[in-house]
Amino acid sequence: MGTLPHKPRQKCRGIDCNNLAGYEAKYCSRTCAASVKKKDNKVLAKEVLERIRKFKKLNGRIPVKKEMYGPYRKARRAFGAWNNAIIAAGFKPNPVLFANKYFAKDGHRCDSFAEKIIDDWLDSHGISHSRTVPYPEGYKLTCDFVVNNHFIEFFGLDGQVKDYTRLANKKRGITKKHNIRLIELKPNDLFPKNKLDQILGFLI
Repeated sequence: MGTLPHKPRQKCRGIDCNNLAGYEAKYCSRTCAASVKKKDNKVLAKEVLERIRKFKKLNGRIPVKKEMYGPYRKARRAFGAWNNAIIAAGFKPNPVLFANKYFAKDGHRCDSFAEKIIDDWLDSHGISHSRTVPYPEGYKLTCDFVVNNHFIEFFGLDGQVKDYTRLANKKRGITKKHNIRLIELKPNDLFPKNKLDQILGFLI
């Protein structure tokens, strides 16, 4: 039984290369393959920087990587890390989402970047709100935001950290017992798309 003939050899896809690639190959050498990858990375880098700068212009802040999943993957490839792309775009990287303290536009101190986004949304819509309000029954528990009889919590680590989830469940129990409406916000309510208009719009 005879062997199947090879497919015709194709021209190497390397930049300005006129050689033929090996059978079943795209490039004639590793050098040519690397030249194409380098060119692709330059294209990706340009696209990522344009997206970051456009986001900053529209939103007045730097995006976090959850808001730009597609560009984030490209940024990792072109720059090695998301923050490297932010710096290359000419901006200072955001601190870790849950780790640093932030100040909202109305002066409220927030425990996370996510809380700052929520606080700024309330302020921008003229909604009077209080921060870190104690829960009833004397527990050493506080609520992120209170608007009238509405408690608003950003449960960023609910279901991920055991102790955090236990406290979140305790808050749910207290608000239910005292007939307080608890509005729970999660990371996917803010990233990659901000849904606060839909969730909290009734407060306006």
